[in-house]
Amino acid sequence: MSRIQPTAGAGAPGLGGARVAAVVGFLVFVELTSGIIQGMMPALLPELGTVLHVGAGDLNWVNAAQLLAAAVSVPLFGRLGDMYGHRRLLRIAVLCLVAGSVLVAWSPSFEVLLVGRVLQGPLAALLPLEIGLVRDRLDAAGARSAIALLVGALTFGASAGMVIAGLLREVISSVHGVLWIPAVTTVLCAGVVFFLVPESKTRAPGRVDWAGAGLLSVGLATLLLGISQGPKWGWSDGWTLTLLAVAAATLVVWVLVELRVAEPIVDIRLTVRRTLLPVYAASFLLGTALFGAQTAAVLFVSSPGDKLGYGFGYDALGIAWLMLPSGVMAFAASLVASRLFRLIGGRGALVLSGFLMAAGYVLLIVAHDEPWQFVVVNAIVGSGFGLALSAMPVLIVEASPHERTAIATGIYNTAKTVGGSVAGAVFAAILTAITFKGTKIPTIDAYTTVWWCCAGVSVLVAAAAAVVARPRTTLG
Repeated sequence: MSRIQPTAGAGAPGLGGARVAAVVGFLVFVELTSGIIQGMMPALLPELGTVLHVGAGDLNWVNAAQLLAAAVSVPLFGRLGDMYGHRRLLRIAVLCLVAGSVLVAWSPSFEVLLVGRVLQGPLAALLPLEIGLVRDRLDAAGARSAIALLVGALTFGASAGMVIAGLLREVISSVHGVLWIPAVTTVLCAGVVFFLVPESKTRAPGRVDWAGAGLLSVGLATLLLGISQGPKWGWSDGWTLTLLAVAAATLVVWVLVELRVAEPIVDIRLTVRRTLLPVYAASFLLGTALFGAQTAAVLFVSSPGDKLGYGFGYDALGIAWLMLPSGVMAFAASLVASRLFRLIGGRGALVLSGFLMAAGYVLLIVAHDEPWQFVVVNAIVGSGFGLALSAMPVLIVEASPHERTAIATGIYNTAKTVGGSVAGAVFAAILTAITFKGTKIPTIDAYTTVWWCCAGVSVLVAAAAAVVARPRTTLG
């Protein structure tokens, strides 16, 4: 019998176990598409820059624009979903994703590409909304299994997207032609969400905290903008310092406002609970290792080993194949996560994930001369990522009030995004600072420094997980 069972009395009339399982399958398709879109862009970005005549520095805005929109969208969509229905906001998020993907695929200019990436930002809100929906529809065990499947689909899709992009590029003559494939798939996702997914029934009371939403948007936008442009402008540059100062001041004011209003967009008191705060800290740290190290990994494996003494000289498709084990193992880990939770709990799984990631990065520091060593490391690190990405939402859902599920998990996604942005800027500075004399080419010491940082951050993930307090109530 399937573990994915509807909550007693929560389902819509006639919505039996088989129907609920099908709905989870539809949502898994949506998350798989979201992951593929996120995975395809890095592989295609260099060629997009060539076609649109954009320099490497300005290409940073392609990811920065999406991250900015995601950081703002997640808490806002999460709060609105808790209040007005998760499916309703899921529909809006998917429509934004469709519009953005079409603009990215068409993009006759760099400006249109950036607009498309901004519209793709709400894809980061899909998972929190889906978690809110399945929690409303499923019993405790079913919700855990469903969350693991959704996270697994997202992580596998992100890795598979790189391979898919490389394979499609072999048979499609233009990079824009490749991008039309995920754009069409998002239209299918819209059909799934509009016609095959039921609405959640639980509603959070109150009104929308638009002042809080505005302050949070400005604070996060200026923070991520300052971080993303810091390496280019210089950390002591007046504009960089101004952006970071505005971000700090705005976020302080935002916290004060959120503590005063009756129904804040982000419940600060909920966030700082001992059952949640360490998980959010671990989310930030995981983002630094998960997103921040991606660029360094791609640069390393694409470097010509015969000239630099490191790297394998791989092209985009070769890079994708080398990175695929990380996604495969992350997906596999997510599939066994629910069973592991029953043995050692979500907190224990998160501790284990931190040590797995740390072990992988230490191994990479010691052995990185052969491609198979990279494959082994990616498998180990990917297993840790999969466990962490499965454990964190479960811990957050179990520790948060039923009607605040989407916003609670939304904060988790935002923490990961901000962590990845911070790490991206820091690691870029490391790769820029430690170079061969008279060149801008990083030495092997630059990469090992990045990997040491990732190993240290992974240990901190385990440490944060170890201090998570057990919630008094459980999921369901």
